[in-house]
Amino acid sequence: MSDNEIVLEKPVESPVVWKRADRAWRLSARVTPRHIDWYLRLRTGRGLPRSFRSRFLAMRLPKETIDLALGEIRRLDDWLPAWNRAAQQFLAEARREDGLGHWQQAAVARRNAAMAYHVAHLITDDDPRTVRALRANGIQAFNQSLPRLMPNTRRVAIPWRTKLLPGYLTKPQIHHDSLPLVVILNGATTSKEETILWADQFIDRGLAVLALDWPGTGEASSGEPFTSQCDDMTDGIIAFAETDAELDPARVALLGISLGGVVAVRAAARDRRIDAVVTVTAPFDTERWVGAVNPIVGHQLLSFAGANESIDDLVAEFSLADVAHRLRCPALVFGAGHDLVVPPDESLHLSAAIGELATLIWYPQGNHALYEDLDDWTAVAAQWLSALFRAPHLSVAESTQVDEPNSGDQFLPGDASPHRLSDDLI
Repeated sequence: MSDNEIVLEKPVESPVVWKRADRAWRLSARVTPRHIDWYLRLRTGRGLPRSFRSRFLAMRLPKETIDLALGEIRRLDDWLPAWNRAAQQFLAEARREDGLGHWQQAAVARRNAAMAYHVAHLITDDDPRTVRALRANGIQAFNQSLPRLMPNTRRVAIPWRTKLLPGYLTKPQIHHDSLPLVVILNGATTSKEETILWADQFIDRGLAVLALDWPGTGEASSGEPFTSQCDDMTDGIIAFAETDAELDPARVALLGISLGGVVAVRAAARDRRIDAVVTVTAPFDTERWVGAVNPIVGHQLLSFAGANESIDDLVAEFSLADVAHRLRCPALVFGAGHDLVVPPDESLHLSAAIGELATLIWYPQGNHALYEDLDDWTAVAAQWLSALFRAPHLSVAESTQVDEPNSGDQFLPGDASPHRLSDDLI
């Protein structure tokens, strides 16, 4: 056995794909804004799939706020005003807590405001000014909360061509050696403000985390097209790690969510300095299913792209069919059996294309991006990377501390246990 090989306890049975996946995909492709408005009039936003609520809980939004905002939504046009009101209420709460000298509670309220602003522009009209204003307000509120809630986290900038990519870097509070670096690349609708909240499991395993907005996403979307052709940003990531004495530039992993997984695989396949890659419900061969994409999802992607191109051309750019076989580092591939954004079997195809270097972890009841299983898959990924990099497992007292849990700091459990790694990695 080689020094870099990790022995895993894996189930012998093959992952089971949801029997109704094909039918669900065909129906999803026919859903229009008119159908959604009709549904919302009957059920309000509270009737949306559980995956929506799971994502909001992963943002640490309080349950009561989620229920209130969703209950106000009776058509798609209600989405932005409902979540904008929630953000304003959190900011008012922050000001009240400031006046009382409750700095920690004020910081939590500001973080909640940031997340509400982020949710507000997930479904908006096509006015880029509205999106820019919501994003700017959210980033400002989040940054104001950092000193209190995540004191070991700081804003950083990663050089890429003639630009700088914004990110957040967080490290274990106590460590004795240089730290491996896990770079989280968000999906099309996620941002570094979301993904940095997922860092706890990695920090606990002795790993540093860089949550990065890659070109065309989050804060890096202003004036930058939404594209997968940015694999050269690893030059800036490695250079950044080399300038920080606490980071080990020889131990860098990329973790990509959805389309961010495509960017992660492309970058790792073309840069041998990347030591590992993790993907979460990433697409593989988009040309196979692009014609069945839900029209709302397609419209949303094109709005992010900011270009006059077809959904076929845009989605085809995020295919891994031509590059996955060139990967030369270990890969951890997470798949979701109930994914209605990317076909569930895409993770199976990606794992097969990578070959022996791939480890597939399958969540039979999971939805896209696995928000409902966030605690579990981040623990699995952190455990796998820690074993690969031989990083020490830190105690809670040694790892980075964040704010005390509030009513929103709970994650919904999945319907079924995933096929996953054992607790002991060699």
